Amino acid sequence: MILSIFNIKRRSCEVYTTGFYNRDSKSRTAIILLGMLFFIGTSISHSQDVAQSKQQVNFKKNAQKGHDFSSIKKVVKIKDKVIIDGLVNEPFWNTIEPLHSTQKVPNAGDEPTQKTEIRIAYDEKYLYLSGRLFDNDPLKINTNVKRRDDLTENTEWCGLLIDTYNDRENALAFYVTPTGARLDMALSNDIVGPNAFNLSWNTFWDGASKITEEGWFAEIRIPFSSLPFESVDGKTVMGITTWRYLARNDETDIYPPRDLSTGSSFRPSLTQRFVFEGIDEKKPFRIAPYVLTGGESNNALSEDGQQYELEESFKREIGLDAKIGLGSNAIADITLNTDFAQVEVDDQQVNLSRFNLFFPEKRLFFQERASLFDFNFGAFDKVFYSRQIGIINGRQTRIYGGLRTVAKFGKWEAGFINMQTAAQDNIASENFGIFRIRTRILNENSNLGMIVTNRTDFKGNNNTVYGIDTNIKLFGENYLSARWAQSFDARFKDLASDNSKYFLQLNKRSQKGVVYMLNYGRTGKDYLPKIGFERRLDYSQLGATFAYNTFPSSESKIVQYGPTLTSTSIWGNTSKALESRNNQLGFQLLTKLGWNYTIALDTNKELLLEGLQLAGGIALEAGEYNFNSVSASLISPVSQRISYATTLDIGNFYDGKKTTLSVAPFMNITPDFILQGSLSYNRLSFESRSIYKDITLASLKLLYTFSTKFTLSSQVQYNSLSKTYAGNFRLRYNPKEGNDLFLVYNGDFNQDLGRVQPFLPSSNYQSIQLKYTYTFQL
Repeated sequence: MILSIFNIKRRSCEVYTTGFYNRDSKSRTAIILLGMLFFIGTSISHSQDVAQSKQQVNFKKNAQKGHDFSSIKKVVKIKDKVIIDGLVNEPFWNTIEPLHSTQKVPNAGDEPTQKTEIRIAYDEKYLYLSGRLFDNDPLKINTNVKRRDDLTENTEWCGLLIDTYNDRENALAFYVTPTGARLDMALSNDIVGPNAFNLSWNTFWDGASKITEEGWFAEIRIPFSSLPFESVDGKTVMGITTWRYLARNDETDIYPPRDLSTGSSFRPSLTQRFVFEGIDEKKPFRIAPYVLTGGESNNALSEDGQQYELEESFKREIGLDAKIGLGSNAIADITLNTDFAQVEVDDQQVNLSRFNLFFPEKRLFFQERASLFDFNFGAFDKVFYSRQIGIINGRQTRIYGGLRTVAKFGKWEAGFINMQTAAQDNIASENFGIFRIRTRILNENSNLGMIVTNRTDFKGNNNTVYGIDTNIKLFGENYLSARWAQSFDARFKDLASDNSKYFLQLNKRSQKGVVYMLNYGRTGKDYLPKIGFERRLDYSQLGATFAYNTFPSSESKIVQYGPTLTSTSIWGNTSKALESRNNQLGFQLLTKLGWNYTIALDTNKELLLEGLQLAGGIALEAGEYNFNSVSASLISPVSQRISYATTLDIGNFYDGKKTTLSVAPFMNITPDFILQGSLSYNRLSFESRSIYKDITLASLKLLYTFSTKFTLSSQVQYNSLSKTYAGNFRLRYNPKEGNDLFLVYNGDFNQDLGRVQPFLPSSNYQSIQLKYTYTFQL
């Protein structure tokens, strides 16, 4: 087995450290210099922090570290025993003043429509939250969810989010529902961008709830060993926001108070700071071995192409994951023979554009502190895209092992990932290394960082990327972001633009009045991050978005409305021509009842320098195309048991026409039984060429919850292009955190077997696996 830190090449007995080996001496020197910079920087920073802490003779001097202690509140420290049973009947709770919750939605600043008492307390080992959530009509309490990690708005929930490092950018969230279902997730980048919510993140904590004649009551207990944090002179500052969600009113009651113009209620930068004294800084030491057994079958075309041959195999695996605290400020995660059998399958997509498709990461190992390793150029382009590890041509490949470490010292934080994968098909065994460092600058909402990635098979094939990024809060809610990165293979190159990428963005994060976003970026023709993701190559882009949002008075039935104007232009660096342009004028309206209406008009230009092949075998000739479309979407109130979202897009499409209809119904039939569907239908017609194409993607998800510990989930997908049905079924028993038993089935079935010769098999692939994981806490 090849371990994650050192990789041994047996034939020549050479030892390569950390995967950043490169045969070219200049590139090795560059990597070493960057590593030395990290070491020196963290050492200096740590020394400065130690010196500062020695000089701190009172609490106010922490302001030298960037903390505004004038707004910090204290949390009551308790010595009483707390039983997490959802009763909230410990006498000490009555001695603690409730946090003053107010409405954010629908009437910002108003008192909650139902009496709400949320309190927090702590002892040396745990942070506690209690909620006495009174209701004058308990029969109307929405109890529609029992599943773990189900972020839905058709059930009540209560909880808190915690900015554990007080960095005003990242947070961890913990919630319970009236049925006792728990939700935990990680939040990043101050809820800016499409990947800010990480529902796959899990940790160890307890929660319970009870419904009574007075309403419902909730308790949460979070071990400090499950939270990353930093203490100075025995004091720890964290930002906290507490929540109550009243589903039947679509009402969010929140502390600290905020209005609708501040945007998402999950923003870490808007939490209230609290100080904790003398908490246990013991870090986790957990080992979670697993055993797996099962079988799979594949039908592959024979070498002579005359028939399909069935290949069957029996699978037996063992492996483990471990989390180890390294001092008070660092944590290491180790994985050996990594397995992701229990991970949900991807939702199928159809590509009718010039861009590569992006699929989100769902594997748990890559979710821990994912925000630290995020180095993006806007919505999707990334220097590090974890799905490049262990997935080849859509198929999972074996991961021998890996290591991830994260550390925080004062204003500095750093992370390192190293993974080793097995060979598959014509691709050799590969090593992946990622190093990330970031520090706070100027103010609490600004930072400067660096990243280095390397992918190598130790046979002369190397790809290295290094980059620098910064986010600066200028004034108010106005932010400037800048990124620059360079890639090279085998040999180090100078700072030429052909193998570099940069991106600049200026935006306003407030939602009230005029909102804007301006960005410009360039991607060189030779820039290629092989552990990253690029939707397009060799281009320059200019983008602008302007919106004006109005928030009517509390008497209005409308929450928010306003127009949006967006323009994106893309030039080819080599062609020097405008290759793509999209202008969109839209209008959105949200009501207090939860209805969301949107309408948009798009104008497009596409210059194809060579022919383009779209999904479904649709061929487009080189040339210039101008086409327009109009779209409308409607989202029903998601707080109801039955809700839906639908979009209709009609217009021209290159030299033809396109009609797209998307429908996504959601049915919470009972608290135990949920159905969720999606349908995407595209009708393409190119009359001048007598080409007509219907493309359909359909999905049906079913969730049945026997209890909060025992669930069955399934998904069936249909793709009219491949004429296949794909199924995924997962039975999970989770008696307690860290202990899991999964029974998982995956397979597909072909439609119209005789459409090609030789006849297709009824199924291309099927597998069934049984996996058990048990966590030891040492």
